[in-house]
Parts: sequence; structure tokens; C-alpha cells
Amino acid sequence: MTSALADEATPPKSLTLTTISVCLAAGMQSMDTFVAGIALPSMMGAFSAAHDEIAWVLTSFLIAVAVFTPLSGWLSRQIGRKRLLLIAVVGFCAASVLAGLSNTISQIVPARFVQGIFGAALVPLSQQILLDIYPRERHGMAMAWFNIGMLVGLIIGPLLGGYITEYYSWRYVFFINIPTGIFAFTMISIYVRETERAPRQFDFTGFFALAIALISFQLMLDRGERLDWFSSTEIVIEAGIAMAAFYVFVIHIVTARNPFVDPALFKNRNFTIGMVYIFTLAVLIFGFLGIFPAMLQNQLGYSVLASGLLLSPRGIATFIASLASGMLFARIGPRPIIFVALIIMGISLWHMSTFTPDVDESTVLFTICLQGIGFGMLSTTATAAAYMTLSPELRPDGTAFLSLARRIGASIGVSFLVSQLLRFKQANQAALNENVSLYNERLRHVPLPDRWSLSDPEGLSAFHQVIAHHAEFLAYLDDFRLLAVIVVFLAPFVFLMRIEKLPDPKS
Repeated sequence: MTSALADEATPPKSLTLTTISVCLAAGMQSMDTFVAGIALPSMMGAFSAAHDEIAWVLTSFLIAVAVFTPLSGWLSRQIGRKRLLLIAVVGFCAASVLAGLSNTISQIVPARFVQGIFGAALVPLSQQILLDIYPRERHGMAMAWFNIGMLVGLIIGPLLGGYITEYYSWRYVFFINIPTGIFAFTMISIYVRETERAPRQFDFTGFFALAIALISFQLMLDRGERLDWFSSTEIVIEAGIAMAAFYVFVIHIVTARNPFVDPALFKNRNFTIGMVYIFTLAVLIFGFLGIFPAMLQNQLGYSVLASGLLLSPRGIATFIASLASGMLFARIGPRPIIFVALIIMGISLWHMSTFTPDVDESTVLFTICLQGIGFGMLSTTATAAAYMTLSPELRPDGTAFLSLARRIGASIGVSFLVSQLLRFKQANQAALNENVSLYNERLRHVPLPDRWSLSDPEGLSAFHQVIAHHAEFLAYLDDFRLLAVIVVFLAPFVFLMRIEKLPDPKS
């Protein structure tokens, strides 16, 4: 075992500064995803690009991150963790400059792909470092600080991206990575310790099988909504390739002498259950961000700024819950915290499914803050619990695949909830339209607004617009109800986790 992987490694005197430096690097990748998404409309005008073309600015980045995240474990063993992290920060910033200087869509897409290649290592390497510099009884606090770093990107990204795009230029969305990257590079150079190298043979077959599966799957998710999912031949082909490649990957790592990832990683019960919870959390967080702001603006009448401000307290609640969970982790273990977190999230989502069009602001605020508490509790505790019984030798691959689970969950969350929203809307609209008829006695005897009519084409059209609006509102509620059921269903599985007694941090 190398000294870098030893649990007993003495934490450095500059523990706080090391934590800040690596969390800053991880947050840089998290923030860039959201900042770029906000700036897409401005880029579309600048490049005179269609929706399908400009979507590749995000798709190329997401594909690169998904494909190269699993590679970070192998690379950190080959060249050293600190060296790899510094290379990743420099490469990420250099690609950001290229993206900001791009003048055509054919220039920015490759730049974003390169940015994703280097950005893929930032999150798993940051987790590896935190797990090694903190003693095992303080892994809960280590993951709390890590999640706060990621949360900063999640909260600041959309606000900063909107402000920069509105008052300056979309190019500065990428240029802001430069000062952040320089500061992170300096801090990492000074305070992060290098690890001993532990080279091992590279498994090309396993890596390329996984890469093909991830590329095909990400393309399917990104293009599925525009191409009407499995009614499109392209989507069917991408799904088929993804399944076939993933099958090859699984069979290969089980049977190969030197597989790309040790199958023992997934035989660890805590890690596998933790990965499922992190995947689910990513579905909830990113899927929720994909539909809830639209509901606030289109259905409840909030402005873009007001909806952003209304969502901000949820981040504060998540921040506080993350710290509290990190402190409790060593004292009471992960089971009660994760169970309570899932129940809180289920209650908040179910309460949201009872919203009405005239729901007041305080009710919305209370519900999403309650949800934020659940998010913070689950994120910190599930991450720390995933590594609780994992041997130090498996941590490089563990951090890589846990980050991959989070990334895939984020992609699935948006695609899944938006597609379900459309399906629910169609079903609700069909059910409501059944009652719009001259033969409905209630409608014949109830006074209707002047612009509504069951006999006049224009009046009937106005009637159907209102129905479509209400059908969409009900579809949002159906989405929330579905998420609540999924969350509560997963709660009992926490009791399958193995528990190891950790020393009290005070001792």
C-alpha cells in the first residue's frame, strides 16, 4: 500500500487550506456546467446557430466528462494525484480560454470537449484527497465540505451566468474560470501533498467498452426529447449500442485478469447502495432544477429574478444540513440520517404535489427549504457511507465511479422528468377535454367568460388554451408525486448498509 492511500496518513497542518483548494477545483467544474447553460441563448445568436447545433456546446462537454471520469483513478496511480490535479486545472482553464475566444460553432464544440476531458478529473481527485487527509472518523465532515464546494457552483453558477451574459458578454462566462483556476492552482501547489505512483497495466478493452456505452447513452439522453425518443431510429440505435457496449464491459471486468476497474468495488455493499442514493439525488436535484423554475415562471407568475431568489434559501438549508450531517455521521452512523433525509424529501415532494395555482410564496419557500434539508443530509451522508467500508486501494476507482453516477443521474434527471412532464400533460389534457362539450350539462348552465364559447371556433380555441395551461400545471404535480414515491421506496434499503463503529471525533 502506498502512503498516499493509507487511512492512517497524518492530516497536514494546513488542513483547512487544503480543503479549500480542492473544493475550489471541484466547484469550478460544477459551476461551469450551469454558467454555460445560462449563456446558450446568447451563443445561439452570436453563432447564428440552430437549437440542435448550439446544444452540442453542452453535449460535447457532458460526453467528455462522462467518458473520462472513470479514467481518473488509473491516471492518478500512474502520474501521481497532485500532478494530475494540477494538469487538470491548467487544461480546464486553457480550454476555457479557447471556448471564450471561439467565433464559430465548429470552434467552440471541440474546445468544450477538451474542457470536459480535463474537467472530468477535478471532482473525483478532490474527493480522493479529502478522504486521505481526514481521519476516518471525520470523513463525514470531509464530505460535508466537499458538498458545500459543489453547492456553491450549483447556486452561484446560474446567477453569475445570467448576470455576465446580461451585462457583459457570453465570452466572460468562460473567462471567469481563469482567476479561479490560478488561485486553485496556487493553493494546490502549496498545500496538497503528492502521492507515490502505483502504475498498473491499462485495460483498453474495458475502457473503450465503457466509453462507447457512455457516449451512446449520453447522446440518447441529450437528443431523445427532440427526436421523440424511441420513435426515432437514431435513438433506438444509440440505446442498442449503449446496452451492447455496457454488457461487454460488465462481462470483461468480471473475466479479465487485469480489468479496468476491480469488480470488488461493486461487491462492496455500502459503496453500491451509496452509489444508488447519489444517483437518485442527482436525478432529483438536476431534474428538479429542470422543471421547477419553469413552473414558477409559467404557472405561478414569478419573474426570472424572483424565481431565482425564491430558490436561493434552499441552498442555505442544504448548506446547514450538510454541516450538521457531517458532525452527526461519526456519532450515530449513516442509517438514521439517510432514512430521515429520504422521508423529509418524500414529504416535501408530496406536499408540492398538492400545490394549487394560488399557492402563496411562504408555502413554496417552506417546502423547498425542507427539501434542501433533505438534499444536504442525503448528499453528505450517502457519500461518506459509500467509502465507509471501502479499502484505501479502491478509493481512486470508487471516487471516479461515484462521480460518474452523479453525472449520469444529472443527465437522466432532466431527460426523465421533462419527458414524464409531457406525457402527464397529454394525459391530463385528454381527460379534461372529454368534459368540454355542448352535451355537458354543467357547462351549458354555468356562466362562462365572454371569450369562451362551446359553439364558436375562437371561443373554443380560448377554452382549449386554458385547458392546456391547467393540464400542464397538473403534470408538474404528477412529476412531484412520482418523485415522492421513488424516494420513499428507496428509504428501507439504507438498512442493508454495513455499519462500522467509528471513534468519536472528540476523542
